[in-house]
Amino acid sequence: MKVLIVTSEADRAKALKESFTLSGFEVQVEESALYALTLLERSRPDILLSSERLPEMSGAELYELVRADPSLNLVPIVLLSSEAPANLEEIDRWLPPETSTSEIVRTAYRLVLELTRRTIELSTETQAAKGGIQGKLTEISLFELAQWLSRSAKTGRLSVQMGFEEGSWLFSKGQLIHAEYGERSGEDAVLSLLIQAEGRRRSSAESGGYFVFEPLGEADFFLEPVTIRKTTDQLLLSLAVEMDHQQRGGAHRA
Repeated sequence: MKVLIVTSEADRAKALKESFTLSGFEVQVEESALYALTLLERSRPDILLSSERLPEMSGAELYELVRADPSLNLVPIVLLSSEAPANLEEIDRWLPPETSTSEIVRTAYRLVLELTRRTIELSTETQAAKGGIQGKLTEISLFELAQWLSRSAKTGRLSVQMGFEEGSWLFSKGQLIHAEYGERSGEDAVLSLLIQAEGRRRSSAESGGYFVFEPLGEADFFLEPVTIRKTTDQLLLSLAVEMDHQQRGGAHRA
């Protein structure tokens, strides 16, 4: 995740940069609001954080300029200001200037997650209109979903989004032939994603994740690798045993 911080307060900039960096953000700090506008178009950060007082303009004026640009309308903004702008967008937040850095980081993180969720929901609605299948993993487990796709002999791509991580599984007439998740592929990718999804369900996480199944033709698989040779039933059975062992604290998969 990338955050662009616009402030002319050196001490505040240092504290914010340290806090965001410790939370896993890639951070860029700028004093100039005008240069920040150029950076927004060039590097497309996941979130913009602006102080109230800036050299060329106020934070509220910077906010209005960003929101007036259609190409930047999905960049959420956290504005440190004594009061909210009159036209504050639903996806944005304002906080008093004295707000702690930890609370600012938490607010920014929640905003990015919320925008991700909305983007996925819009995407799943579009796929559903094309005959795809979409939903939340709080309503059906990923394991059950894979079983259903297998037994229904579906051909297509299953995409799973959990927070900022995304996995992809390819089914050919119900057979799971390829999987990717992070840097993993094949059976390891399937196991990792199943464990992550099940962990979220067990912990009653706010968002268990989202899935979209996009129907495809066999010709769409021409350039895709085949990393899984087992039948889907064999694979899911072996992975169920592996997951049980891990949950019991037994042997871990290499």
